[in-house]
Amino acid sequence: MTWAAETTRGSICLASRSPRRQDALFALGIAFQVRVSEVEDRLDPGPDPIDPVPIAIAKARDIVAIGGNRLPGVVLAADTIVALGAEPLGKPMTSDVAVRMLQRLRGQAHAVRTGVAMVTGNGLVSGEVSTPLAMRDYSDDDIVAYVATGEALDCAGSYDARGGGGTLIASISGCISSVVGFPILAIAGILRDAGVDVPVNPVEACTSLYGRPCVGVANPVACALSRVRHGASHDA
Repeated sequence: MTWAAETTRGSICLASRSPRRQDALFALGIAFQVRVSEVEDRLDPGPDPIDPVPIAIAKARDIVAIGGNRLPGVVLAADTIVALGAEPLGKPMTSDVAVRMLQRLRGQAHAVRTGVAMVTGNGLVSGEVSTPLAMRDYSDDDIVAYVATGEALDCAGSYDARGGGGTLIASISGCISSVVGFPILAIAGILRDAGVDVPVNPVEACTSLYGRPCVGVANPVACALSRVRHGASHDA
């Protein structure tokens, strides 16, 4: 792999088509390009099906492998898994699947785990932010009405905490940006460590984007990467 000649202070590459992740980078004032990896569809199940970090790493490395000389010096990827106990709830394939997922989540405490991976010329940084939350005891009519909006089909667990799915949530005990799929404070931190300019204060970006105070001010640990790993960009 040959890295672009530009420094890491230039544009980064986001390995995701998610509009929610793109909105977060816009909120941080970071210039970026988008390249989408389909590697997730080719991965064998790992030993821990609710661990999102290996998928995030695979996405970032896949983009690096196919990127060529025009790829920026920073590639950022993320993956989000809704964990109901030891069971992963990914994106629903159909509206019927979305309805069944939301019926299972009704009134339930669970966790949303977002894995993050960043590859630069210096190697790999990865980790995750896990956020506990609980759903309301919503009705079947509530489920049907929400799924009919189409929003559920693009979200792990069949709900978007930032969109209409937020009305189905009773409480979030941690980082809402991680629930949405892009832990803003954690990602801003590793980008700055890589030399990327982050023009907007991440606390302000998070508060503005989600319309609620950023919990990272009072509880930095809730928004910080855990299981942080540093390694070579090409490690298996």
